[in-house]
Amino acid sequence: MTRAVVLNNKNTDLSVGTAETDKAEVDEDYAFDEVDGVATTDVVDKGSDSKKGGNKQIMESLRRRSKRFEKYRPRKYGMALRMKESQMLDDAPMTTHLHSIITGLEHSGTTITGRLVMNAPCLVGATETGFLLADSPQDIGDVYPWYSWNIDDGKDTDKKKMMYLLSPGAYEKMKAARNFSEMYYILRENSHLFNNLNDKYDDGRECEKPTRIVDKTPRYVRPQYLEKILIKTPGVPVLILKKPLKETRIGLTKEEYDEVFDNVRKMMKKYPGRIKMLYYEKFMENPEKVMGEVFEFLGLTWKDEYLKMTGLKQKFSVYPEVAKQIGAW
Repeated sequence: MTRAVVLNNKNTDLSVGTAETDKAEVDEDYAFDEVDGVATTDVVDKGSDSKKGGNKQIMESLRRRSKRFEKYRPRKYGMALRMKESQMLDDAPMTTHLHSIITGLEHSGTTITGRLVMNAPCLVGATETGFLLADSPQDIGDVYPWYSWNIDDGKDTDKKKMMYLLSPGAYEKMKAARNFSEMYYILRENSHLFNNLNDKYDDGRECEKPTRIVDKTPRYVRPQYLEKILIKTPGVPVLILKKPLKETRIGLTKEEYDEVFDNVRKMMKKYPGRIKMLYYEKFMENPEKVMGEVFEFLGLTWKDEYLKMTGLKQKFSVYPEVAKQIGAW
């Protein structure tokens, strides 16, 4: 039987640029998702008369939450709020499925930053995702090369263990999704990354499966995409890497480079609290301090040992050859 825990519903400032958490008596590293004062690891069983009131409260809270996404911030290590496909997919907060987005110009440090973030419990993502470049879930088959990167075509499967390895059937289900929130739900249910990795910890605790998604895709930062992606993913925090033009090595002119980050600044003003900029030079000077700030923004707890990729290596320990390839920062 799923249990619902009523928390002390204390005030939380959700308007600032860092993800604040309620000061409830909940374990700091493994807090439950919390919706208007009710914490739960699953939707309460409708079949139990004693739980009907709690279930109704959760569902009504989700409906209200869906109308004010921009005020929602992810809780620390929130467990995924699991729902059946027939339940509330249109109203489920995007943050139930997608934890965060990492983007920035190519070769600006998005890969290493993504891996550092994925050290945190209950989070993971492919080397690149790219699906939000499509106008709708029905169009994800046209997103090249991300669609082909993430399909399980039976070729070089071992080399693709850090990709989603989706079956053709899973892709068809994703294309049939009514919206991107439902598409991410189907992705979580069907990819090995969210269901097969090692999320058991020494103290006996274990992440609920499927775990939540970190979508790391450099292309999202381009001006023609960024605002569209912010609109598609209400409430999801976005981390943007910025590296000096002379070190990007992608052939942009100064005007093109300035256009990208002028637009980023514009979006930061238009969507306050949604975006954090990570500057490459500061990151290189003091990675512990910078990543601590990044983790706070994302509602996570930083550990210096993550620079050695301890959390990510543990997750991929089910694939020993892949774990060996994950080097320290």
